[in-house]
Amino acid sequence: MRKMYFNRIEARKAALRSVQPEIDLENARILTQVFRETDGEAVVIQKAKAFRAQCREKTIEIFNDELIVGCPGSKLRGGLISVDTCWTILADELDTISQRENDPFQLREEDRALFLSEIQPYWQGRSVYEAWQKRIPPQTKILRDAGVIQIDKKVARGFGDVTAGYKQILREGLEGIKETINQKKRGLIMTDPGAFETNDYLNALLIAIEGLEILADRYAEEAIRLADQENDPKRKQELLMIANVCRHVPKYPAVSFHEALQAVYFYHMALFMEQNAQSYNPGRMDQYLYPYLQKDLAEERLTPDQAQELLDCLWIKFNETCIFQDAATAQFVAGYPMLQNVCVGGINQLGQDAVNELSYMIIQAAVEVQLFQPSLSIRYNLAKNPNRFLRKVVELMQLGMGFPAFHNDDIGIRMMMNKGVPLKEAYDWNPCGCVETNLEGRMKQYTSLADINLGSVCELTLTNGIDRASGQRLTPETGDPRSFADFEAFKEAVKQQLSYVIKVCVQGSHVIDEISLKRPVPVLSLSHKECIERGLDYSQGGAKYNCGNGITSVGVADLINTLVAVQTLVYQEKAFTMDTLLMALAHDFEGYEDILELCQKAPKYGNADQRVHELTSEMFVFIADEIEQYHSKFGKMTAGILPVTGNILSGLFVGALPSGRKAGTPLADGITPSVGTDLGGSSGILQSAAQIPHDRFVQGTLMNMKVDPELIQHEQGIAQLMVLLKSICTLGIFHVFIHIIDRDTLLRAQKYPEEYQGLLIRVAGYTAYFVELDKHVQDEIIGRTPKAGLVAGEPCKERY
Repeated sequence: MRKMYFNRIEARKAALRSVQPEIDLENARILTQVFRETDGEAVVIQKAKAFRAQCREKTIEIFNDELIVGCPGSKLRGGLISVDTCWTILADELDTISQRENDPFQLREEDRALFLSEIQPYWQGRSVYEAWQKRIPPQTKILRDAGVIQIDKKVARGFGDVTAGYKQILREGLEGIKETINQKKRGLIMTDPGAFETNDYLNALLIAIEGLEILADRYAEEAIRLADQENDPKRKQELLMIANVCRHVPKYPAVSFHEALQAVYFYHMALFMEQNAQSYNPGRMDQYLYPYLQKDLAEERLTPDQAQELLDCLWIKFNETCIFQDAATAQFVAGYPMLQNVCVGGINQLGQDAVNELSYMIIQAAVEVQLFQPSLSIRYNLAKNPNRFLRKVVELMQLGMGFPAFHNDDIGIRMMMNKGVPLKEAYDWNPCGCVETNLEGRMKQYTSLADINLGSVCELTLTNGIDRASGQRLTPETGDPRSFADFEAFKEAVKQQLSYVIKVCVQGSHVIDEISLKRPVPVLSLSHKECIERGLDYSQGGAKYNCGNGITSVGVADLINTLVAVQTLVYQEKAFTMDTLLMALAHDFEGYEDILELCQKAPKYGNADQRVHELTSEMFVFIADEIEQYHSKFGKMTAGILPVTGNILSGLFVGALPSGRKAGTPLADGITPSVGTDLGGSSGILQSAAQIPHDRFVQGTLMNMKVDPELIQHEQGIAQLMVLLKSICTLGIFHVFIHIIDRDTLLRAQKYPEEYQGLLIRVAGYTAYFVELDKHVQDEIIGRTPKAGLVAGEPCKERY
């Protein structure tokens, strides 16, 4: 029986992998037509009517062997364009999008003509991204263009970084939510200020619900049509079953596991139809779906194998849409990353062990399907989760296919509390996107709105605010480093530069918030019950908890290694003067090889050095304090350390640093040490990483470690890796991803990509096919130091 199930899954995988990603303009065409026809109506009404029209008119297809149905666009692996957010990306690449090196999309000639004749002329001057380009603060633009900050990405991609209220969809159904909306409407007093706008908003939610119900009904009709033509009795019965499921959900509350999975996916795909963004997170599926599985198994409506097959079918559906991003971004964040994060484990809202049968089945789905989506994250609670669960996690890691990310549950809970969430609800947190923290159906935020280049901050301290490449002043003067009497003066100058850069990020964040008020998302809002209660869209702060945007630090080790090198070599040992150091840096150490050698031998982050630990704690408490002192209209600004592959891009803007890093090379990855500098083994890495106040960096901290696969092929290695993961929790580190793949395999895949099309790799916060990554990113992954030992507290020999 299992063989038959695997045949279905393998057939769907093969069909998916055979399709080249393609630009899909069907939704954009319909949205443009509706906006043109409804010009002058409230924007939220226009958005809802456009979504309803998409549901009525979009191409629908039920593919061979499917049990879970639906597709956000008209094409498998379609790149949907949210033209009201940012149409300009496609306009800039119409002639190159099919040939570009990273994440190419096929573009049919008829779609190109449609874009030029209908879509671009209407949206010219109307998109959110264009509004940002006109209103970006001058200081923000200066630092953005110089690579000191990255701040554009969320504006172009729209609202992601969210875990919608899937539980509400399952429990109430759309009809239940509709009744709540109508009750709110009946309570409106139309003579009250703002009541007219609230009524418009509630009507928009009702229109969105109508659209979703139409969409599900169309899939039911299509299933019946196909069943009438089907000669295979087994497939005919499956199609009739699909029709019955689609007739019932998401219109009404789900009553079976199959219905629950289908309802989740219908709503999930609707989010992409409304706005194709990264990081729509299914969240804690092992919690909100478990009651349906439990009931079906108890009543023998499903066998465990049948339930697993349904789950595997859903896993394939998560791979049918591709994020569309510009060529420059795709170079460093390649692999069409959708960042749909599913989470298992942790504790429940009673504070008890939340691991259940479905937790293991979700892990098994990742094992069986082996596609790059969805991301899989583990919440591990050291006190409450069983050893059997941790072992299952390690067994998945053994496969070396880019899953799962491992999260310290206690720190995740404390991060949520630092966002203002009460403990009882903080228990229900879920990983979001890369490694960020989120709350299902209750939280609005941009988890990583802007990235701060800590390498640039160091360089600007050394140049007194002057950009070394252009000679332009970027930041205020903090003093000529040659005049600093001691290390404290140098460190204070670094802090002043940091303060200025953070302030400029916050200014840009406020402008983005203002622009975003005019980009309503009624489909997303209808599963946030407080949006209904308040009569306020998600975009305007209607969610229960609203957080200030996230500001992310890139180059942790570069900052600390620069500080400790200056402290040790210039001020303590007086190995050379500041003037000599500045000359060496200006020449990228060419002709100053003796200085380079001293810089490279200076103490480094990642080696359990107390001097380094003190600086790490001080600087990252300072960064958290600086960010959290600011507030937006949505709440306290928040900190994170999750650069994904932004460390590679950021490194291109930074010259040589006192750490011994040469110009243009990648900065350090997340909170991981710089490549080749972690000589104290896993123990040294963990002890250094533990100095960061993780619970203050509430948007998440990202750490990658690489382990030689040979070390965990035996029972002792498995046990050691389990001990290492427990040590991460003991030390208060939030996240780690363990790469278990050997360097030779990656080198062969780089040389012979056609032989490694299915090789999955964890990039930095997301999983992708290795051969789809840019060579810069591939090289950075290959260069990460593999560990030949595992146990924290036990230094080991490194393999280079």
